[in-house]
Amino acid sequence: MKHMRVNDVIKCLILFDFAVLTASGLVAPIFAIFVASSIVGGSVAVAGFASSLQLVSFSIARLSSAYYVDTKLSEKQRVALLALGTLLISASYFLYVAARLPWHVYLLQALNGVGVALRYSPFMSLFTRYIDRGRESSEWGVAAVATSMGQALAAALGGMLAERYGFSAVFMAVGALVLMSSFIPIAVCREVRRARCVGPSEPTCSHAPSSPSTIEA
Repeated sequence: MKHMRVNDVIKCLILFDFAVLTASGLVAPIFAIFVASSIVGGSVAVAGFASSLQLVSFSIARLSSAYYVDTKLSEKQRVALLALGTLLISASYFLYVAARLPWHVYLLQALNGVGVALRYSPFMSLFTRYIDRGRESSEWGVAAVATSMGQALAAALGGMLAERYGFSAVFMAVGALVLMSSFIPIAVCREVRRARCVGPSEPTCSHAPSSPSTIEA
């Protein structure tokens, strides 16, 4: 059982990723239908282009933010960036309630992509930094399974919720859930500070720096 222990920083990060991706997963089965049926001039092609734009904006912002995370930001600033990215994701879902035209969808997908990038750059940095040595595959595996199961459940529920309550209700619910998730980085920050303060013999500090650095989580 000792081998299966996961340190508190990683636990908080897994919970955070699970919460955000599960909430966002509610939109996955309905997005193309929403665009084709509720957007003036919308179609499956518009939905496809919007999804492509989201990935392009994510890619650009991911590379840019990763550089600053690695070279410029302190540990506390990285946690703050984690929360900021989550807030942008939440805002994109809330604003879908007011979307009426294709360019609205394009803009919101671009915003969502930037938010995802700003969330993932510090997330990956923190997870890699505080993962337990010798249990890297297991802890990445736990994270992957948790988020995959959450997304599977969300995909099953998203369509049913949209059918019963409408698209706007789903977007509002997702926005609210992601917004609530943005408070989890507070716990991450607390656990990071705790991990850096315990003695060097503690497992959660085996991968933490021995002294503060400008290149911190």
